This record gives sequence, C-alpha cells and structure tokens, in this order.
Amino acid sequence: MPPIYTDSCLAFQIEGQDIKGRIIRLDKSLNEVLGKHNYPEAVSRDLGQAMTISALLGSMMKFDGILTLQLKSDGAVKSLVSDYATDGKGTGVVRGYCGLNEAPDGLPTLGNGQMMITMDQGQYMERYQGIVALKNNSLKASAEEYFHTSEQLPTHLMIDCARDAAGKWCGAAIMIQHLARNTQAEAARVHESDDAEDQWNTASILLGSVKSEELLDTTLSLQDLLLRLFHESGVRVFTNTELTTGCRCSDKKLRTVLASFKTEELHDIAEEGVITMTCEFCKTDHKFELKKLIN
Repeated sequence: MPPIYTDSCLAFQIEGQDIKGRIIRLDKSLNEVLGKHNYPEAVSRDLGQAMTISALLGSMMKFDGILTLQLKSDGAVKSLVSDYATDGKGTGVVRGYCGLNEAPDGLPTLGNGQMMITMDQGQYMERYQGIVALKNNSLKASAEEYFHTSEQLPTHLMIDCARDAAGKWCGAAIMIQHLARNTQAEAARVHESDDAEDQWNTASILLGSVKSEELLDTTLSLQDLLLRLFHESGVRVFTNTELTTGCRCSDKKLRTVLASFKTEELHDIAEEGVITMTCEFCKTDHKFELKKLIN
C-alpha cells in the first residue's frame, strides 16, 4: 500500500495482540467545509473535531449508509451536525455545520449538553441511535463514552484539530480498541491474562504519547506515524477509506419540504414572489418561484 497522508481513514491491528484501531487525517475536505463558514476559531476547531470523529465512526460501517453526529449544548455552540455518507464506491463523504448561541461571549465553546450518534445503513439493517452527555467541554471524552456504552469495548482516542501559520486547517485522530469477542465466555477473558492486560496498558501509554504536531503533520504518512508508535510490536494496516466532502441538498428534496407547507405559509416566507432556502451545510441558495409552487 502506498503512503497515505491525508483525507483517508486507515484501519490497523497491532501484531500478535487483540488490539485494533483506526487512524484518520482530514485536510482538503475539512478546509472546503470550514471555508464556507465564518465561525470563530474555537468553533471551527470543534466542528473539525466533530467531522473527524464522524468520519472515523462512519468508516467502520459494514454497509453503505449515513452516520450522523449531533451536539446540543448551552455553550457558544448551540447545535452542531456532522455526517458521513458512503457514495457506493468506497469513498466517504463528510460535511458539517454549527448553530451558534445569540450571545456567545463569556460562554465555553461547548457547555453542558449531549452528543447523539445515529447510524442508518438502509432498509436491511436496524437503525441505531446512541446518546451520551457532553463531558468536560470535550468531544474526546464524549466519544470515548459513546464507545464504552455502544460497543462495550475498552477504547482510547487521541484527537486534535488546528490551523497552521498559513491558515490551513487539519483534523486527525487515532483510536485503539480491544477486538470484539464472539461469545460471552470469550468477552469475559479480555483482561484475563497478565499479558493481555500489559499489552493493552502499553498500547494505551504509547497512544497517549502521540504529539499534536505528529497527528497534524500532513508530510508524515499515516503508516509512518503508526510505526513510530507501535514499532516494537509491529503494526498491520488494512484497506483505507478515502474521504471527500460534498452535499446532498437538491432542489428536488427542498421542493418536497415546501410541498408540506400551507399556501399561506408559503406566501409568508416568500420575498418578491421568490422563496430562498439556504443549505446550512454548503451555504448554497436554492430559489423557487412562489407561483410555480402553489399552482
């Protein structure tokens, strides 16, 4: 596999151990999204982290579908939505936006609230939804809590998002987990042996040693970063998921929404005979002539 630097999520396993993981870095896709919005820097950083988490989680889906991460808080960020969708060709498409409090001054970026993860993999798979509290103004802590409650697997996550001197954003994360066991008896033996517990503790310490500049270094390949961390045991990498950004908004979908409005309501929201609907994700204006909607 050639070196992978950005806009990909790479699955891996530490050799000879029951520890799997994923590493992700967003570059072009993240900048395309954040460049469409004029958020304060702290808000952009949290949205970048949320997009990184949603892409990391979404890449774990076994079938085509949509994973949506939603935040609600009493902080400067009143609401946040980031979702990941598969395009049917193996590429993940990620997007996101924030809704801000009307008076954000003096508020933490993320206050008290909740994080909700919804996974929809189509008509043949059961729709899943998990909700956890926002913890300590930290998306990292909330994401780890989500893994603990939804998958019931020991999980450690390192994540960061920052802008460089040239103003370019980058978001990255590494996650490790114990491999799932097939039976209850096997699950009870996750930490049964001293070796397994020592391996997990060592891997956790190594993961915690990763520096932000390494995570966000777009000249350092994801494979080389994994080798820096886990070279003593060795690491095996698997298929990577390429990531891009895009939007699923369309005139057709919005006409369906407007069709549910009463005629009086359509008149109320029209200006000079035109209804304009702006997509919160991509900021595209969709314009509809009122007379064509009510005829």
